[in-house]
Amino acid sequence: MIIRYFPSSVALLAAISFLQMSCTDSEIDSSDISEITQSIFVVPEGFYGEPYSSQYKSSDKFYVNINEKIRICGVYSINGKYATSEEAIPYYSTHKWTIDDNESSSASVYYSFNKTGKHKITLETIDFLGDTLISHATIYVNTPTKISLQSPADKYNQVNGENPDGIELSWIISGVDPWETATCGLYASYDKKNVWKSLLGETDCSNSVNLLGKLDLEVNEKGDSINHSIEPSTIYWGVRAKIQNEKGSSNQTYSDVFSFSTKLQNNGDAIIEIPVSCMFNQYPEQSRLTGTFISAAGDTLSKVSGIKANSVIRKTFKPQSNIKIVICDTIRTEYGCDSMIVDLPPSTKTITDTLFLKDNIKPNMSPVATEFSTSSPIKFFLLDNGAGINVSKNFVTINADTLQTKYEDYTLSIPNTCKKECKLIINAEDYARNKTPDVYWKIKINDSKASITGPFPKTESDK
Repeated sequence: MIIRYFPSSVALLAAISFLQMSCTDSEIDSSDISEITQSIFVVPEGFYGEPYSSQYKSSDKFYVNINEKIRICGVYSINGKYATSEEAIPYYSTHKWTIDDNESSSASVYYSFNKTGKHKITLETIDFLGDTLISHATIYVNTPTKISLQSPADKYNQVNGENPDGIELSWIISGVDPWETATCGLYASYDKKNVWKSLLGETDCSNSVNLLGKLDLEVNEKGDSINHSIEPSTIYWGVRAKIQNEKGSSNQTYSDVFSFSTKLQNNGDAIIEIPVSCMFNQYPEQSRLTGTFISAAGDTLSKVSGIKANSVIRKTFKPQSNIKIVICDTIRTEYGCDSMIVDLPPSTKTITDTLFLKDNIKPNMSPVATEFSTSSPIKFFLLDNGAGINVSKNFVTINADTLQTKYEDYTLSIPNTCKKECKLIINAEDYARNKTPDVYWKIKINDSKASITGPFPKTESDK
């Protein structure tokens, strides 16, 4: 809509007086009239400057993501030329935004949409002559796109390496809106690090793909021959979706990376590999792991011992279901034991998820001596036979005064600043984030002697 008017009230009054005095059909010269138009821009919330001076364009359609923080701007043009916010002020009296059912009189509106779909916005401006200028736009709020790989299941290990009938790779894509189109690219590689560099082809996202051709490799990525009686070939795959809206703008969404493996060419034996680790262990070389493999009937199939943390246990068994694996740390005893149950199909190699031993035990502390000289530091044994004491988390106060401490040989040394009777609080934790008990100790000074009693539970005022 175009509104024509004089840029100042003085000029307006002069024009009205001229018309009242004139007895002819003379018209006002068009060069004295300004043409006023308005446009709607959408820019990021943190955008600085005039929207028309950037790569952003005015439109009646905008595409944003759900909960994306944006700024919706109204920009005025004078005689076809964009005006700054300050330049436009003399040309209107009020303006109002309507976004869905919400109204605002701000020059620009900071907004985010928490619902997907189409949202209507309107900018209504009234100039000094009382004429109304109205602009409409639609904001399309995109649904987040997600790709879920379906088949074969991740780590499936019973694929025929000769693959005479092919193997179907399928997925589900969600979040493609009616105003969007999606094209899916299938990626696969024997090297997990190169999956997204290995495009096999593109297809409509509603399709599945049948992967044809022999899947067993003769040599691995290092050029070494593969013995398929003990090693399968593993293929890593994923799907990338290219989402494009009606204006041609696009973005990409990637799936997780799944894998599947070929069956072993052996007499039917199954191989199992179990990565084992002690979480947050600062001293994996000090761990000594033992393990037991137990059949579904309760028989011991195999034992292992002397294994360090962050290792892989490998065993070969006859195919069977519900094998239980129990792993314990006999040196860092706070890690205790953990277990898992797996099935071993014929002629397969199964690599399990990492079996993590967890330290859930709080560090222990006790005074080295309950009586000592006032000139000596206060000493506490601070012990943890799991993840180990995290020295950076030691925090000690005496009567609320924070003190510098020293920790070595499992002993925490604290300067004795107490003069008569004090409350000592020691906060410490191990690398597994287990904290020392929530207690305090009492220090009493008697001449040249000091004594410690406790521990005592903290009250709410102490915490």
